[in-house]
Amino acid sequence: MSKSHRYVALLGSFCVIIGTAVQAAEVKVEINLAAPDGVEVSYTLPDQCKELPFENKSRSDEPIRATWQALDDCGSVTGDVLSRTKNTCSVMRFRVPATSNTPPGYYPSAFPLIGGVYVHTSNYAVSESCGKLSYRFVAPGIAAAGHAYKGSVIADTQATGDASALLMQEPVESTGGTIAYFDPRLSPVAVEQIKEVADGTVSYLKTVLPDAVFKAPILAAVAASEPGGPNIRGNAGDVLLASFYNWPQQPGPKEREKLTLLVAHEFSHRFQLRDAVDVYTDSRLIHEGGAEFLRWLTSIQKGWLSREEAAAQVDDALTQCILYTNRQDWHGLTPKAIAGNRLEYVCGLPVYVYGLAARQGQGSAFARFNDFYKELRAGKTPDFAHTLECGANAQCQARWFPSLLGAGVPMETQWGKLAQETGFAKAHAPNQSQRDRMVLQSIVKLMRDDCGGRRSTTETPNGVLIDGLSMCKTLRADIDVRQIEDQPVFGGESTLAAMVAACTDRHEVKLGAKNGGSLTVPCGEPYSVRSEFYGIDIDKVLKSLLQG
Repeated sequence: MSKSHRYVALLGSFCVIIGTAVQAAEVKVEINLAAPDGVEVSYTLPDQCKELPFENKSRSDEPIRATWQALDDCGSVTGDVLSRTKNTCSVMRFRVPATSNTPPGYYPSAFPLIGGVYVHTSNYAVSESCGKLSYRFVAPGIAAAGHAYKGSVIADTQATGDASALLMQEPVESTGGTIAYFDPRLSPVAVEQIKEVADGTVSYLKTVLPDAVFKAPILAAVAASEPGGPNIRGNAGDVLLASFYNWPQQPGPKEREKLTLLVAHEFSHRFQLRDAVDVYTDSRLIHEGGAEFLRWLTSIQKGWLSREEAAAQVDDALTQCILYTNRQDWHGLTPKAIAGNRLEYVCGLPVYVYGLAARQGQGSAFARFNDFYKELRAGKTPDFAHTLECGANAQCQARWFPSLLGAGVPMETQWGKLAQETGFAKAHAPNQSQRDRMVLQSIVKLMRDDCGGRRSTTETPNGVLIDGLSMCKTLRADIDVRQIEDQPVFGGESTLAAMVAACTDRHEVKLGAKNGGSLTVPCGEPYSVRSEFYGIDIDKVLKSLLQG
């Protein structure tokens, strides 16, 4: 086994069958590890087929195939359309560079590993308007659908546009039927914690969700870099990709908490049914909020989160939910607003925590969760709110899930009613963490106002990175903001007040940069400071969630 990467046994054995032969397809897609820094994708089309739309569409501001490079003059990719440019060509070939910078909400097309690349077929998938599709992975070593292969393999025909694989420069080793890749840039301390959380999450959820059908994934834990401090991203496909950005060799408490959150969240997804909830209006919140709830309560029960840490996570999520729903009801929010502010996560966690704590009748919160997915697996479409809040009691009227996720009344108002009537949370003046959240939102507002509604910001431990945009009036160059009105960005008791005062009095705000410079940004309307947030009664909530 090469020293450049490591494969180890994890989570016990499992078996998934991947197709080794399919019926002749009219459109063949081949993804080939042509170089260590990217892949080559080829499309073989029937003669009559001139162009095909891609299934996965780009957002207007984030084209997902902009870096694809045609390797000959046979075809082109323009926006979301694949076109044949020479009638004599039956095959069109493109180079797709590997990058760890994936737009939010998308799977990576090609994510760089030491010794290979992670790929997901969603961004390569084209319409079947010219015929049936087949996808082939090609590399010296391949890990896909729970198995290791050499040379090439055709992807499972049941998941052609939703298949993932590791394409490696050397053969992949499988121990006991299980495959896991750990980036050698991750420290042994981080690797051991990943394994502990993965194994612990799976074993615990198998116990409390007895009707769940768990299919173990191939785990790929990867180190990557980006501007800013330590950060995490992941997805829970058949190759579960856990990405750790700017990860220290000796993780501190905050990094350990982030690692636990990511690994437990993604493995929790393996106990859900993503596609089955797509029929629900709030499918993204059901799926992501559900995984957040499972990983949160599991982490408490496993001892990875103290009650104080668990309370802080719910309070921070609810703070962000209140701030970014911005006095609107849930159904009044656009999909772009929900995705751009991660509201399916930060609203989803408290919706599940408080909604299940306020459930009626017998049965633990885990039992209600188990019953919802049991019905989905039986081919039914249960009422989400009623199943979780009322269980099997047909006479029960669900209240809090419909109220929080309903229309007509601002979500923030519903949170206030829930806190007052259940006693699960108490209102209080903003603490420093919540003031910091408002400072971050006020910077985002400042940039949107300057840049015609656009923004590109990254929170760091010591401030905010602002990416300059061409359409901005003032913020046209990158700036690493460390001070606002001579106050620290985060941790300053007076920062928010100083920012509001400057906007009110001078109609501008001074930003101090890491390099010692400063930039004055026009400010038209002061940020509206909230005077009240909520703090969870963690003991009362946990008692309710866990009681049968």
